[in-house]
Amino acid sequence: MDRDRIIRRNSLLSIVLNSIMAAVKIVIGLLSGSVAIVSDGINNAGDILSSFVTMIGNIIAKRRPTHSHPLGFGRIEYLSALIVSFIILFAGFELLSSSISKIIHPSNLYMSQMMIVIILITIFMKLFLWKANRSAAMKTDSDALRASATDSLIDALSSSVTVLAVVISYIAPVNLDGWAGLLVSIFILYSGARSVLGTVSSIVGERPEKATVREIRNIISRHPPLHGGYDIQIHSYGPTRAVGTCNVEVPSNAKGEEIFDAMTEAQNEILNELGIYFTFGMYAVNDSNPTVRLMKSEVMKVLKTVSPSVIGMHAFHVHFEDSRVHFDVVVDFNLTDISDFRKRATAALEEEFPTYTFQFNIDPDYA
Repeated sequence: MDRDRIIRRNSLLSIVLNSIMAAVKIVIGLLSGSVAIVSDGINNAGDILSSFVTMIGNIIAKRRPTHSHPLGFGRIEYLSALIVSFIILFAGFELLSSSISKIIHPSNLYMSQMMIVIILITIFMKLFLWKANRSAAMKTDSDALRASATDSLIDALSSSVTVLAVVISYIAPVNLDGWAGLLVSIFILYSGARSVLGTVSSIVGERPEKATVREIRNIISRHPPLHGGYDIQIHSYGPTRAVGTCNVEVPSNAKGEEIFDAMTEAQNEILNELGIYFTFGMYAVNDSNPTVRLMKSEVMKVLKTVSPSVIGMHAFHVHFEDSRVHFDVVVDFNLTDISDFRKRATAALEEEFPTYTFQFNIDPDYA
């Protein structure tokens, strides 16, 4: 089953089951006088809207690329996931408000054994939805389904707390309905906040996974004269479309056609194996020369003395004809004053190598 069918199937399943649960819980909540159960039912009604948003988002995301949006509409799924997260937060705040009101103004509860059994059945239905949506999210990498799965698990736990509060009210002369609703609202708000943060992180852009970076570099290494794989950046345009860029080193005496063929082969292999369309930048290096290799090692030592934030170096090239050295130095994100580092590094290098001038870029540790 393809990705879109899985998302739509699970969305329809969630709509049907949540419709049943919402109707059942609202009726039972009104008959029993339990604000926690009514709010739980309203939360299920919100889940119906969430499933509609997920399904519509998936439909829009499948639109073909256009002249205005040549990379397609895949990022719509991030927006639908964000909407789902806000719906969860809204339900949590509504329940929080009604629960506080119930704590201040408690009322008697009545729930028959049949009502309790029905609520228990809805808990198992929510656990079924949690398992189904979690499995579908893993197969499709859908943030919206992932949010729905988390919400289903939180709903199951919150309903369990509500039933427990009702049972306790029969055993002891204490009304815990409002407090149960308060606890449920905390669960829901936590779930919503976590979903919002996770989705926003995807929208803002995240560091490539180490396994992906490692595989990209492995593929590059299989296509000489390419070497390395630096400044790797991957930009996602939805779960099924991604583009990436990186720089590679090539010997300064390599032929242009040889480099082009290697880049094309690496590009195709990365696309076929990882689903990422890559473009390459190129550094011409001459560090096969023993003198250059020794100088590269000494330059690295100098940079390390200037700042412990220095991680590595690449693109090292010595232009003997005009005594000029070019390279990129990689630093971690703890280094905030780039301008100061550049001044101190330049001064230290010129003191160590007075007959050379240095030109270097400062790269953050992208990958």
